[in-house]
Amino acid sequence: MKTIPLVLMLSLLPINFAVSHEIGDTISKKAQQILNIPAGKVGVVDFFASWCASCAKEIPDMKKFIKADTEQKTYVIGIDVDEELEEGLAFQQELAIDFPVINDTDQSLIAEFSPIGMPALYYVIDNKIVGKRIGAVDNIDEKIKDDLAKLKVII
Repeated sequence: MKTIPLVLMLSLLPINFAVSHEIGDTISKKAQQILNIPAGKVGVVDFFASWCASCAKEIPDMKKFIKADTEQKTYVIGIDVDEELEEGLAFQQELAIDFPVINDTDQSLIAEFSPIGMPALYYVIDNKIVGKRIGAVDNIDEKIKDDLAKLKVII
């Protein structure tokens, strides 16, 4: 009988569980407009932040991947989730990021995707998530090539 009051109390607590986007999910119209992934390209959406040491380590490999994509089959877009714009811009400049970046200072995109870790990388085709990688990965440029090959997108 003691479990009934406990269950009742727990059900009244304001619990907000964030659910991360999973493979097969369609991104919202708002996210589609913000990301603006060109038709016919695979969107490689890379969430990062200045406070994420692993993100800083992966960005040079992201740049290597972009350079290797000579046929431009992908559209790599960074999402800097720093809340302070100046911190994000300084981080981007420090790493000489030369691919498009959206500064998500209001946290709207990261809130939609809700990755369970950082860095977070999502593959998007026709506004659907077709793959993802969460957390630090050595040689991310090679891992992306492998992932895209499995998706039948050869780079």
